Amino acid sequence: ANITINTPAVAITLTGLQIGTDVVILATGTDTVLDSVDQTSGTTFAYTYTAQDAIDIGIIKPGYVTQYIYNLTPGATSANLPIVQQFDRNYS
Repeated sequence: ANITINTPAVAITLTGLQIGTDVVILATGTDTVLDSVDQTSGTTFAYTYTAQDAIDIGIIKPGYVTQYIYNLTPGATSANLPIVQQFDRNYS
């Protein structure tokens, strides 16, 4: 008999986002998009995963400094990741 064990999904939730922020989750060191959202409607974004493979996270919003978090290894349990977006003084 075959036994299948499904790993329960867990999530990294980005909190504190500015409304309208674009978020992209990439496989580390690649341009392979695992998840993304154009213009969040709220201040959070949850990336749900089952494999704990390293990821890169891009946080983009006009008027704010673009941020990347590189080589983040998701944990075995869900977690919140607070984001502080800095106003871009050079943006016009």
